[in-house]
Amino acid sequence: MRVLFTGGGTGGHLYPALAVADLLRELEPGCEIIFVGTGEGLEGKVVPGAGYPFRRIAAGKWPRNISFKAICDLTSLGKGYLQGLSLLKEVRPQAVFATGGYVSVPLGLAAASLKVPLFLHEQNSVPGMANKLLSRWAEVTFTTFLPEKGSFPLRAKLVHSGLPIRSKIFKADPLKSYKYFGLDPDTFTVLVTGGSRGARCINQVMLEVYQEICHGSAALPKLQVIHLTGVTEHRQFCQDMEHMGINTDDIGKLVIKPYLEEMEYALKVADLVISRAGAATLAEVTALGIPAILIPYPFATADHQYHNARYLERHGAAILIPEKELTPVKLLREIEKLAGDNDLRQKMSGQSRRIGRPEAGELIAGILRNAGKKSLCTFTDSET
Repeated sequence: MRVLFTGGGTGGHLYPALAVADLLRELEPGCEIIFVGTGEGLEGKVVPGAGYPFRRIAAGKWPRNISFKAICDLTSLGKGYLQGLSLLKEVRPQAVFATGGYVSVPLGLAAASLKVPLFLHEQNSVPGMANKLLSRWAEVTFTTFLPEKGSFPLRAKLVHSGLPIRSKIFKADPLKSYKYFGLDPDTFTVLVTGGSRGARCINQVMLEVYQEICHGSAALPKLQVIHLTGVTEHRQFCQDMEHMGINTDDIGKLVIKPYLEEMEYALKVADLVISRAGAATLAEVTALGIPAILIPYPFATADHQYHNARYLERHGAAILIPEKELTPVKLLREIEKLAGDNDLRQKMSGQSRRIGRPEAGELIAGILRNAGKKSLCTFTDSET
């Protein structure tokens, strides 16, 4: 059995695909998995490191208007489509699994042309252009959130699966996790993250929150905070912290890192998460049932992070603060409320778990496995 995976550019598209690939390999040890992408995004580095073969094809963004760049993108898309046809005939997979992003379009269209079973996953509450287009021909389009009426074409076959997350998120040992950061298991712990690139807005507001705590103007017990600044923001954040006279001893325990590969440790110890509202982060938070304060990135395509966060807020699993309404006073007030009300946190945790889908990866991998076995004769000798 062979399956081609495509989708990338960002971790939000790539990591769910890797989670499914790992699970499919566990279910079907002899399964051959190949990832396909442009090599310009994150997938070009991460996929080989994860131990999977990687093949490159051309791709271009789906044009929204007529321009010279649109012509170049269409040319790249056409080239990628022809490369996709050639690759499919060479590899002869039983299924193609695409997780969105413009890199998935050429291979998805090629799969549809050759009638290779195509499966999609949409991470966000507002579907991207690639998945809206490809869902017309897909065997199944899996969704992270319950899709709203009219968000996909009528012919799309939708399955609300949730978003696949890495198995190590569930397997982290609590005592080892606390020890990793040097934290106390009996102290309220906050995880602040803006993603691998960081979120300057969140960083700046949190600096003022820390300053207020140091001045003793917050109704808070001693805190433990793991703050992931983002690689590009880390140096400036530390300089600003020193300039503002923030003494970590006045806060409790403040662990500042640019980036964390062992994210499972941070999630295991967190009593509260303050973050953007990317689908992958929310999938991990809800699978583990962690209360959250969400500050969506306001420039995400179709404002999908706001809609992601709104979904959690409607279910009582998170507090939503739009970036334009974010102030140190407002954020500190919400932290105080959650830190001081264990019943509220327990209620939010329960609601979070209710909408979480920790079984998403197993569900998708199982369907791919069964579909692959049914389509072992997709290609005939005349097509090669």
